[in-house]
Amino acid sequence: MLLGIYLLLLSPVLVSAGLEEYDEPFILQFINRSQTLDLSSKCKQSLALVYDYLNDIETLTDQKICYFESFATGPNDLFLSRDQDRWVYKGYECLLSAGETVYSKSEHPMHYCYTHDDDKDKRVPAFSVCIPSPCADENQKLLEEWRRITHPEATEPITFTACTRSRHEKQWFELPIPIADFGFNMGLAMLVVMATIFHNMRGEDAKTWSARILLAFSAKTNFKKLIALPKDPQSCITCLLGLRFGSMVWTLIGHSFIFVQAYMENVEEFKVSMVDNFFNQWITNFTLSVDVFLTLGGTVLSYSWFRKWLKNTSEEEPTWTSWGYWLRFYRHRVVRLYPAYLYTLLAVTLRISVTHFHPMWPPTDPAIQCPKYWWQNVLFVNSIMDNQCMPWTWYIGTEFIYYLLSPIFLLSLRKAPKVGFILCFVVIMLSAGLNVESIVRNNFPPTQFLWKQPEIFNPNFIQHHLELYIKPQYRIGPYLIGILLGYQLARYQRIPVKPQQSSRYIITMWSIALFGIFFGLYGLYPALQGWDSIAWRAYHLLYGALHRDVFSIGVAFLIYICHTGIGGPVNVFLSSNFFLPLANLSFSAYLFHMIPVVLTYMLVPFPIYFNTQIPLFIHCFVQLVITYFFAIICTMVSELPALNIERLLLATPQKTTLKPIPPTDSELQLKTSEKA
Repeated sequence: MLLGIYLLLLSPVLVSAGLEEYDEPFILQFINRSQTLDLSSKCKQSLALVYDYLNDIETLTDQKICYFESFATGPNDLFLSRDQDRWVYKGYECLLSAGETVYSKSEHPMHYCYTHDDDKDKRVPAFSVCIPSPCADENQKLLEEWRRITHPEATEPITFTACTRSRHEKQWFELPIPIADFGFNMGLAMLVVMATIFHNMRGEDAKTWSARILLAFSAKTNFKKLIALPKDPQSCITCLLGLRFGSMVWTLIGHSFIFVQAYMENVEEFKVSMVDNFFNQWITNFTLSVDVFLTLGGTVLSYSWFRKWLKNTSEEEPTWTSWGYWLRFYRHRVVRLYPAYLYTLLAVTLRISVTHFHPMWPPTDPAIQCPKYWWQNVLFVNSIMDNQCMPWTWYIGTEFIYYLLSPIFLLSLRKAPKVGFILCFVVIMLSAGLNVESIVRNNFPPTQFLWKQPEIFNPNFIQHHLELYIKPQYRIGPYLIGILLGYQLARYQRIPVKPQQSSRYIITMWSIALFGIFFGLYGLYPALQGWDSIAWRAYHLLYGALHRDVFSIGVAFLIYICHTGIGGPVNVFLSSNFFLPLANLSFSAYLFHMIPVVLTYMLVPFPIYFNTQIPLFIHCFVQLVITYFFAIICTMVSELPALNIERLLLATPQKTTLKPIPPTDSELQLKTSEKA
């Protein structure tokens, strides 16, 4: 029924062509008229100097051009979505016109001010102006005047304005809070140095609790953990090493290719080249990298849990009412996530986001958003709310919610495997059905379209992000597929004599894996091109509902193939020891990766002109190196020390004895050894 409504009643959405720009005489007219408003004398004086400043011999031509190009109007409902990169671009043009540099302060600082209505249903324009900084406190009067001469039909009162300045009033090293955070980081670094020296001098034989806790910060100990496999080789699914690092790189490249749009002059050429090239879908559909993470998360949890309880141990198995066990189960997850997460949250909010000489875009600036919304991240509820603080961390909140729910599926599979499989399947299908309902109701595309939005779909990708993309109920499928995979791998591990697989079996398994991955990755092309017919509408809906699950099934089959010995050179590559430290650092790398993504584009000359993708991949490489540099610091000072301390203080020693091996298993092992 929903499909019928979708196909018969849905009409294409008409999309505005973009932002309206204005010529130099028109903007100078606005500057002159503004001087007649009820403004402070200081503001009027600074407005009167704008023309002279822009035409001064020391003012670069690019500064003058950028100043006039920064004034604009555009659709209100697309301010924070389809058109956001152009509004940000104009903001940077305004800041550039001030002539600020890292080492010198401009004599004519600027503020880029804008207004849009939070009620996206209102068909009113959004506006932006570039005004001298002395007028910043009176920006609303100037925005009203700009609206009056550009859109006189808009008469509703302006209820929201915001500005970003061409230079921080004080640089980070002049402010107490960033300095305190810097000192805190230096203190942690010194603690690691002291612990490492103590370790080298005294060894690991620490007799006091204080010495043991100090050793938890030893770089010597923790570096070994980064590069060493577990003592029990069967406890590790080695192909996950390459998959985890590859997904991290994939995520960074995707984000880099998104955020560069705000710094790019010929952005429309870039968008067309990204969307029209079939093989660029590995970038335009990069959000599937999160589904790899979710699949891996479910797999690791399930595999380790079932391996423990399928072993011959007499330790009492948890039940639905084993409250102590499940509290420890959740406690370990919090200890695993919190140290690196909170370390990053503090560093990004208090210091890193204010390190550059000018602020970032206010709607996404951690220095502005995180002081208001940090608690959502701390409680892991950012994905079920507005996800304002460090928005790329929505995945951590979503996966934590899945972890909270995981005992339902783990115990179901353990107690009654058929019931567990049915439960997982039903939840996956319900999630797919919810995707269908949301896509139909909002006319969403199958996934977020972050480059170019075909007219047949709702172009508001921020609405898509907040209402569908990050919400746990729509994304649980890959996690449950991972749980089912972990269960199967744990059962396979118990088989005493692994069967020799036929060529037909191997070909079938590889075919399923490749089909799932290819369909999930490249099946988006018809939607990207906006192919519109009844058949294609049905396809878009089907793809939107199932592509993440199908892709995750393909990844799950690939993991199963590699772990069961039929992966060949693919498994050899993915299981390479080269990926071991990179995979172990991936959580901290994910937390930090957005900082260098934005940083490198802010440091190169503005604007960027697109010719080929090669310079962008060079940026990605530099961003990746910086990301892992920060990840090493984060891991060494917070993540691994916290896990070491947990083992010291909170681990519960348990005595285990072997269960009697079933006679059938004993006989099987005996017969096998006799044949040998």
